[in-house]
Order: sequence, then C-alpha cells, then structure tokens
Amino acid sequence: MRRTALHIATLVLCMIVSCVTQASAQKLLWSAELVPYFDNREYKYERMTSETLFAARLTPTVGVGFNNHSIVAGVSWIQPIDSRIELSSFKPTLYYRYDTEKFAMSMGMFPRTQLIEPLDDFANTDSLSFFSPNIQGALFQHRSQLGYVEAMVDWRGLPTKTTREAFMIVAQGRINITPWLFAGGAVIVNHLARAKDEPVGAETHVTDNIMLRPYVGVDFSHRTVLDSLTLRCGYLATLDRERGVTDWLPSHAFVADLTVEWKYLGVRNKFYYGTAAQTLYNRLGNTLYQGESYYGAPWHNRLDIYGYIFRNSFINCFASINFHFTPGEWGWQQQLVVRAYIDQDFKEKHKSKQRIPNIFY
Repeated sequence: MRRTALHIATLVLCMIVSCVTQASAQKLLWSAELVPYFDNREYKYERMTSETLFAARLTPTVGVGFNNHSIVAGVSWIQPIDSRIELSSFKPTLYYRYDTEKFAMSMGMFPRTQLIEPLDDFANTDSLSFFSPNIQGALFQHRSQLGYVEAMVDWRGLPTKTTREAFMIVAQGRINITPWLFAGGAVIVNHLARAKDEPVGAETHVTDNIMLRPYVGVDFSHRTVLDSLTLRCGYLATLDRERGVTDWLPSHAFVADLTVEWKYLGVRNKFYYGTAAQTLYNRLGNTLYQGESYYGAPWHNRLDIYGYIFRNSFINCFASINFHFTPGEWGWQQQLVVRAYIDQDFKEKHKSKQRIPNIFY
C-alpha cells in the first residue's frame, strides 16, 4: 500500500513538473520541509499518557503557479527514530490555492501552516501538529489592517465499515481596536457520526462537540524592550451531546493566555478555571476530542519556558520545558523541535530576514 501511494505521488509530481517546463508563463513552485520532533512526557494526570515521541517528518512539494492560483502536490514521510521502515507513514499533500493580499482559499489536503493563527490547544494537541500536518478539506481567509477572519472544515474521517465519519468546522478571527487593544474569538464544531452501513441499534451514536471562545487582549510588544508581550483573557464554553443518549452537557470557564518573549527566550502561560470540559471523554476519547486532555479537569495551568537555538528565514530550532498543573497533580514535558523549510522564494526571504514560525505557534 505504501509503495502504491509513493508511485502515485511520484507520477503526479512528474506530471506537474512537465506542465511547468512546457509553459513559460507559469511559475514552478517547490518547497522542502524537515521537522525532527522530540517530546518526552512525564504526567500523573490520568488522561495524559507518559511517553516519549521521537520522529522526523520530511515533506517535499512541487507545483505550478499562475497569477494568484497554484496547484501543489507532495507527500509527508513520517519516520519514527527507528531503522524499521514498516513503522513509517506517508500522508499525501494535494491542493489548489488562490491567494491575494486580502483574500485566500485552499481546498484539498494542505499544510496547517496556512492558517493565519494556529488553533488553540483546546482544539489541537502538540502531537497532532506533527503527526497530522495537513488540513483535509477547505479554508477561506480574509485579511486587512483591521484584523482577519478565517473559516475551515477539516474532514478527519470518511465513513467506512470500520471508521466513523468525523469532521471539524472552525471559524476564528481577530479585530485590532487600537494599536494595543484587540478582540477576537473562535467557534469550533466537532462532529462524529456512525460508520458506514452500521446497523440500527448499534452502540455508537452521532455525537456533537461545540466550543465557543471569545476574548479580549492587549499587545504591548512595541511599547516595551520586549519582543513580545501579549495577554488574552476570555471565556471558553463547550456543549457536548451523544444523540439519543445524553442531553446537552455544558461546561464553562475563564481562560487566560500570557506570552512574553525577549530575544531568543520566551515564557507562555495558559490558565483555565471553571467546570470540566470534554464530558464524553471516557466514552469517546481522542476519537472526538482533538485538544489536550487536561481540559477534562476543572482547572489547569500550563507553563511553557522555551528558547530558540536558531531562528531565521529557513530554520527554527525550538527547545521547551512545559509544566502542567491540575488539581492534586502535576506533570511536565521536554520538547526539542527543529523546523527547516525552504521554497522557491527562500533567497528573498533570507534578504528580508523573515523568520519562519515553529510548528506550534
């Protein structure tokens, strides 16, 4: 199966390159990304597994661009740090993108890095950012000096006889009220349906998970000697329902997110206080919930202390120690993640000293 997928991907890439070389009005698009990923987790919270994740991801892509349109194909090879090739996985990249100064859209299987703002950890885990590098569906974005808005659908699973249909719909945005004051929010819908041809009366049921997160924030990054000083405070409400089994199960909490960066050092603190979310976790686990599992506690605090060993236009070497506090328990993780990325515009990016972000934020 893996060989067949690789043969198909190679054929598609060769066809695209052939089309580009025969049409001078078109532009050859290419990129190469390498992400070695180390994440050692030592937890005591019952829903969080202590383990060591150690792997590398290689993603080459090639495509054709004309005006504001582009067609791109590639593959992500994810290889655990082990010599056994049978442990590897291959995930295709194949999408159309339209991109202008104010409006952009993508459709197909495209990188998560196309999001204007990464999803928060109540909707996206650290490991998901690595092991599931693509959004599978569609993305629409509008950008201006006032802020941005973007909406996407991520189709996580088509129904088969053994796989349940699953998708996530996200709408998020931000408006800049003053140079230092902003507001925004996100609405997220997780939907989990049945497997294909599942008989009536089976134990699985259609399930909904809705998250609403409005916030206000301040950004003093340009008013201090610090490179970044931002604070966001808001409200996180969730509604969960297993149709025919439960009524709507609500949760609500105060959430705050503080980020401080100076040169190559940074601190980020995320605080949650209210009622326990992920109310159906014991039945459905990560099949439904894509966010970090400590949101199942009535309060938690995550403190990241990190540094950039390298951070420039083509490499981001990120080391972090993260502490997780929940009622009566605490755990920590150590991360070392390198993101090396170049594309057809890497010389211009290097001249402008543009920095590439890491895979988290």
